[in-house]
Amino acid sequence: MPTQLGKHFWPDWSFVYGLRLDYLSPTLYLTDVFIILILTFSLPKFYSWVSNTHKKYLFGFTLVLVSFLLGLAGAKNYWAGIYGIGKFLAFSFLAYFVARNYKVFNKTILFICVFSAVVFEALLAFLQYFNQGSIGGMFYLFGERAFNAETPGIANASINGQLFLRPYATFSHPNVLAGFLVLAMLFLFMFSYKNQHLKIFALFGSFLGTAALLLTLSRTVILLWLVYLIILFGLWVVEKYKKGKFNSQQLTLSILIFAAIVIFIILQNNFILQRFLTTKLSDESLVQRQELITQSLNMFWQSPVFGVGINNFFNNLNAISVRENISLIQPVHNIFLLVLSETGIIGLIAFLFILAKSFLSILKKQNKYLLLCLLAIIFLGMFDHYFLTLQQGQLLFALVLGASFSRTINE
Repeated sequence: MPTQLGKHFWPDWSFVYGLRLDYLSPTLYLTDVFIILILTFSLPKFYSWVSNTHKKYLFGFTLVLVSFLLGLAGAKNYWAGIYGIGKFLAFSFLAYFVARNYKVFNKTILFICVFSAVVFEALLAFLQYFNQGSIGGMFYLFGERAFNAETPGIANASINGQLFLRPYATFSHPNVLAGFLVLAMLFLFMFSYKNQHLKIFALFGSFLGTAALLLTLSRTVILLWLVYLIILFGLWVVEKYKKGKFNSQQLTLSILIFAAIVIFIILQNNFILQRFLTTKLSDESLVQRQELITQSLNMFWQSPVFGVGINNFFNNLNAISVRENISLIQPVHNIFLLVLSETGIIGLIAFLFILAKSFLSILKKQNKYLLLCLLAIIFLGMFDHYFLTLQQGQLLFALVLGASFSRTINE
C-alpha cells in the first residue's frame, strides 16, 4: 500500500487548462501489477464466486455501472471518464476478492506486512523532517518524490513565523501519509488481537506511527487519532476491569498515567499546538476548500441525476476562477460531494448504501478495530478526497470495504 511507484502516461485528455494532472494521468502502479496478478490467478474460481454471490448485489452493481456510463454521455472529458470507470472496476474487484478470501488470509503475515510498512514510513518521515527534504537514492524505488522546503506547491506549515516541511514519506501529501498511519495502526491492533506475541510489536509500531503522525501536522487526522487513543484505552480498561484484572486503585492509576502521557505529549510539542491555534477561516487552504465546495454543488445542479461524469470534476471547474488561481485545479475535499458532483444523486445513493451496509456488517462481526477504520474513512473523507482519487487511498478503502463484507456477500 505505501508505494506510489508507477509509470505515468500523458495523453491529451490528461491535461486541464494546459496543465497535466496526476489525477487524470493513466498510470500503471506497482500495486496495479499485484492486482492484475491476483485477478489472473483468481480466474479459475471467479465464475463460481460470482455464481454464489447474491443476485441483488450483482444487479445493484450493474445498475451503478450503467449509471456511470450514462453520466459520460455528455461529459466534457470522455476518455478520462472511461479511465475512471476502469479504476472503479479494478478496486471493486480487489474489494470483492478480499471479501471472498478475508477469513482464510493468514493474519500473521498481514500483520508483518503492515508492521513493516508502518516502521518504514515512520522512519522515512523522521529522516525527511530532519533533512527538511527528500532523502533520494534507493527510496525513489519505493515511490519517494524529490522535494525540499522550497519546492513550489510543497506542504509547509508556518508556525510562529517559521516554516516547517511536513514529511511525505512515500505518499503524495502529508495528509495521505497521516491517514495511512491511522488505518495501518488500527490494522496492527486488529491483526494482533488474538496473538499475544504480536501485541508488543503492535504497540511498538503504533508508538513509531504516532510520532510520525505528529510530524505530518495533519490537524484533522491528529485530532481523530487522539480521540481513538482515548476510546481504545477506555475499552481496554473496561475489558480488564470486567475480567477482574484491575481493582479500583489500579484502574485509577492507569487512567492517571494515560492522562499524564497525553498531556506530556501535547505540552512537549508546542509546534503542534500552534498548528491548531493559528488556524483561521481566512487561511488560503480553507478558502480554496470553500470555493471547491461551491463549485461541486454547482456541478450537481448542472447534472443532478447522473452527474458531470467520473473524473470530470476538473474539466467542469469555473474557468475564470481557475485562471485567477491555478491551485484550484484539484478535487473537492469531501468524498461525498465529489461523488455527488461526478455521479449525481444515483451515485451518491449507491455510495451511501455501500457505507451503511458495510457499517451494519461490521456491527454483526463486533470488530471494533474495523469499525474504527470505516469511521475514520468517513470522517476524514469529509475533509479530504484521497480515498477516492489517489491510488494509496483507493487501496485502503477497498481493503476496508472488502474486510467489512467478508461474511455478508452471500446473504
